[in-house]
Amino acid sequence: MTAKSAGEAGENPLVPNAKLRHMYAKMLEVRALDEAVAKRLAARGRKRVATTRGEEAVRVSTVAQLGEQDLISDPQATAGMGLLLGGDRSSLLRGFTNPKAGREDLMADAGASRMLKWIADEEQRLHLAVGAALALKAQGKQGVVVAYARKGDLATAAWRRILEPAAKLDAPIIFVVLQRPGAVKKGAELNEICKIARAAKVPGIPVDSCDAVALYRVIQESLGRTRGGDGPVLIESVSWRLEKSSRRIDDPLEHLKDFLLDRKICDPAWFRHAGKSGGRSPVRQRSASKKR
Repeated sequence: MTAKSAGEAGENPLVPNAKLRHMYAKMLEVRALDEAVAKRLAARGRKRVATTRGEEAVRVSTVAQLGEQDLISDPQATAGMGLLLGGDRSSLLRGFTNPKAGREDLMADAGASRMLKWIADEEQRLHLAVGAALALKAQGKQGVVVAYARKGDLATAAWRRILEPAAKLDAPIIFVVLQRPGAVKKGAELNEICKIARAAKVPGIPVDSCDAVALYRVIQESLGRTRGGDGPVLIESVSWRLEKSSRRIDDPLEHLKDFLLDRKICDPAWFRHAGKSGGRSPVRQRSASKKR
């Protein structure tokens, strides 16, 4: 199969088809590494380490748009995030399945040069992230801090203590709120952190955690706003429960695959090849309508 020409017919110029294919491949690669880590740990009778499973869309959509001066604050070290930050797959697999590897060793493999220092206290970690963002601003840099956090890890009052000064000082930081671990009960997924953010005068944007395209667009716009000096943004991952008659895909990989097939950006052969290669060497795809 050959590559499509620049500016494919009907594509969104803000999210080119080549970018969508690359995102799917990276999401698949992250999932494959997480599964390899879990399989090796299970074979050794060890407990699983932290994982990005189910978060591939938000993680890939974020990292794909970061620059050299941007920094990341993460509540956990994961092999998948290390891979997205340029880590070696084999080294990450060994490091995250080595019982003697401490957290600092894992962070070294997980892009420590881009990661802010990990602090066990979640509120302190996010205060440090805001401080790092203000330091970038004071130095006249265009860098932005992306601070991941998880629902349930902070009380409402703690969020206010973090968001209010960030807004007042126009800190160049984007808070990305991840879903709670485990299944979400029907009707339990609310835009709870967005409401707190808006009360603190920080734009709060809820986005479907499985929708890589929507996440990419929201993060793209948020980074542009924050780099332009307009202060922080909070993006909250949600899982909306639709009516029974509505079709809902809860896996971010399957969600993006369905989108790419529906828009004829990729055909089944492309996905078969990507699956065999674990996402590492995706083939280039011609428009399905132009296949001969």
